[in-house]
Amino acid sequence: MRSDYKAAKKLGDDAVRAAIKNGISPYLPVLDQLEEVKNAAGEVRLGTMELPISRITGNKELGRNNAFANNFMPIFPEMSEFAAKWSSLYDSYMEEGIRDAIVCYEYMNRYYVLEGNKRVSVSRYGGSEFILADVIRILPARNDTKEVRVYYEYLDFYAVTKNYYIIFSEPGSYAKLAGILGRDLETPWDEELCADLKSAYFAFGRLARTVLDINSDFTAGDAFLVYISIFPMKTLFDDNDDQIIKNIRLARNELLADHDVDNIEFLEEAPEAGKPGNALIAGLFSLNKTYTGAFPLRAGFIYDADVDDSRWIESHELGRMYADEMTGANAVTRKYLAADCGGSIQEAIAKAIGDGNEIIFTVSPKMMPDTLKAAVLNPSVKFLNCSVGQAHSAVRCYHGKLYEAAFLMGILSADTLLLDRSAVGKRRIGYIARSGASMSVLNLNAFAIGVSLIDPECRIELRCLGEGDQTDWRNEWKNSGIRIYADFDYSTVPGAGSKPGVYRIDGDNDVHIGTPYFSWGKYYAQIIQSVMSGAWNMREIMGVNKAANYWFGLSTGVVNIITPVLPYQTQKLLSFFKNSIVRGGYDPFSGELHSQDDKIIENTTVRRNKISASLDKMKDGQIVVMDWLNENIDGSMPISEEF
Repeated sequence: MRSDYKAAKKLGDDAVRAAIKNGISPYLPVLDQLEEVKNAAGEVRLGTMELPISRITGNKELGRNNAFANNFMPIFPEMSEFAAKWSSLYDSYMEEGIRDAIVCYEYMNRYYVLEGNKRVSVSRYGGSEFILADVIRILPARNDTKEVRVYYEYLDFYAVTKNYYIIFSEPGSYAKLAGILGRDLETPWDEELCADLKSAYFAFGRLARTVLDINSDFTAGDAFLVYISIFPMKTLFDDNDDQIIKNIRLARNELLADHDVDNIEFLEEAPEAGKPGNALIAGLFSLNKTYTGAFPLRAGFIYDADVDDSRWIESHELGRMYADEMTGANAVTRKYLAADCGGSIQEAIAKAIGDGNEIIFTVSPKMMPDTLKAAVLNPSVKFLNCSVGQAHSAVRCYHGKLYEAAFLMGILSADTLLLDRSAVGKRRIGYIARSGASMSVLNLNAFAIGVSLIDPECRIELRCLGEGDQTDWRNEWKNSGIRIYADFDYSTVPGAGSKPGVYRIDGDNDVHIGTPYFSWGKYYAQIIQSVMSGAWNMREIMGVNKAANYWFGLSTGVVNIITPVLPYQTQKLLSFFKNSIVRGGYDPFSGELHSQDDKIIENTTVRRNKISASLDKMKDGQIVVMDWLNENIDGSMPISEEF
């Protein structure tokens, strides 16, 4: 009917005015006009599919593009031939629906109509959620951009599930989804699981789009992944709508959080209530709970390995004991071993909550899924997880910049090797990377960069030890003439052997050269004090919505180095670089950096025939997702959660 066209045209006219006001195109995007499509890697015909209309973005070609506003509503005059055809099609749609499939192209999870844009317009106006379409996929050229990386992960997911409804915005999300469901992205999933996943996604989306006011399919997908990370997927079948809505509201902040690493605020100091300039805010803290010896603040520490079996756990246990001593009788700490709870992290956290702990530290990145679940379900408890680069509103993350100390160890190692008069042949330093060591690639690269500053010709021989690998690289290095090796990864895997450090091989003995180490006690003491003072709540009071990652370096004392007595020249060299880092004047990942394939990671704008007083530093968000190895490293490392 013409009255329906008139109503649809009004929606189109409103969209045009809004677009012009906001400085964007009032018309539909055209696929053929996208520059990146001209360099596409190829096409794949997918056949007939039932597409979500919300994913249909624009037109394949420019012709007749001016007939629609950017919301697919018509904008041609009411008395035009186009209006008559649209009205006739709408009448048919109301009687029998859309019978013929449209033809469209898919590019980067968005669909562009080649034939049938009036059918899309009519269906969207009529409130349909899906439309039958014959789809041709255009493959983007591979590159390192986040969007393309996520898309090719989607293609792996589509290959094993044939599910094109669930789309994510962050790399690694499809692998995480597969892990939650006990699957991978290489083996086809069984039909029953695929059907359950589709039904669960639709059940979640139906309620979440209303409760959370979600309009983007990418946002809906990201929120769905977070939801089933907290609540089992079966709850979307077993629970009634009221309970699911309650779950969604409980996890609202986490579901809507921007999990992009660029949205993380990396903090290099703990919050302080009495900091200058915060007098007004400090006044708000006067209402904070008072802790005494009779009613102390209780802090629980969750360990996934025994203290005596893991370098990593040992370092945290020493920190816990230090914090317990330094915070006095008003705070009490206690460790909880997963081994004492049937090996379950979830049970260990539950026990800590049941014992009245108001702040809980989980000391491994692998514990984040269980930590996140507990944090959402227990909002009165403060949760921190020892990891960095994760953006969660319910859990604050913390870690130490051990790479700063590793850089100093690289300088010391190269200097020691150059001073070794007995060393002959090519100069090489061994390096052991251990599985289960968080941020291992950062420490390795910083060590290698430190070596290269002192001796550009020295090579790093990298060897990786997985769980259960007992290869004696030290003995092989001895036989091949390598005199110095580094083994300071703080692995969560039990049985790391000798104490972490850098060593000089002297026959059958190892001479300690130095060690980069964590001093977690200083961090834990600061965080516990911030809770007791009320400064912990400062971010909420000030309305800061970014995820918080406490990433402490040499300047805080949370990481440091220990060495034996050194020649005074070497001592001055290390002091110079350490002071430069502490004062913020230098960072290992600053200036021009080269990876193994000679790619320039960062290139200073200053010409090489001039010496700059400052060098551009990589952003913290770039550092935590580092996936390359420095040019003076021989060997490779699996860039995964394991390393």
